[in-house]
Amino acid sequence: MYYPIQLPFLLNKEFTRAMVYREQLIPECSEFVLCFWSMWSKTQEQVRVKNVIIADGCIDLIVDFDQKQLFFTGNQQTDFDYELETPARFFGARMMPGAFHQLTGLPAVAAMDDFVLLQAVFDDFDQESFFTSTFEAAQKIFQDYLVKKFEGIQPNEFTQLFPRFSQAIPQTTKELYELLYFSPRQCQRLFAKNFGLTPKMVLSILRFQKCLKILTSEQAKPTDILTVTNYYDQPHFNKDFKHHLGITPLELVARYKN
Repeated sequence: MYYPIQLPFLLNKEFTRAMVYREQLIPECSEFVLCFWSMWSKTQEQVRVKNVIIADGCIDLIVDFDQKQLFFTGNQQTDFDYELETPARFFGARMMPGAFHQLTGLPAVAAMDDFVLLQAVFDDFDQESFFTSTFEAAQKIFQDYLVKKFEGIQPNEFTQLFPRFSQAIPQTTKELYELLYFSPRQCQRLFAKNFGLTPKMVLSILRFQKCLKILTSEQAKPTDILTVTNYYDQPHFNKDFKHHLGITPLELVARYKN
């Protein structure tokens, strides 16, 4: 199973002091929605905090509850500078890579490093009534709506691709092309449409997320860093890790244990 990890509480102390972050699994649409998440400020004071959003291949449907906006968005690379101003309330659905295109019919590149408003895609969501609900009630309405949108849809080969390769990750793009029976040009085009990413980006995200899973397990220890380097070209391991996360593997293990 592919379940990407987000670590805002480890990557920014200011975020932890100012915000609460939660994730919830909904089995009814787990093939398309990895989790429903929510975050809200602990204080009514006006504070600006940065939320580090780790690249995971996903496009989320996000609700900015106070600004009354619903939009799809994703990021090709880790965003270290996404700012929030408290008080703030957000929730959303982290969708499986490939699910955005399968749900909307739009190319995933439209939402990567950009925003696509829900109302520009679907006209069956009553936003006026939605935003008069309480924060808690709105989350239930949102979850029920998205579960229904995916009802009767079967995940295609692209929505199944990240789970398929999350454990046995191809070592090179050439190996990936061969496993998928696509030419390099076909693969580039299809990955842009379904993921908004290049094949090289997809492999990098898969490897990095697998490393995160190992290093953030309950039994993680510094020597596990030697294990995760098997998924990388070792000379570039620390450089790639810091590029994705902003800290070294040793720093991650130390923070997670504290």
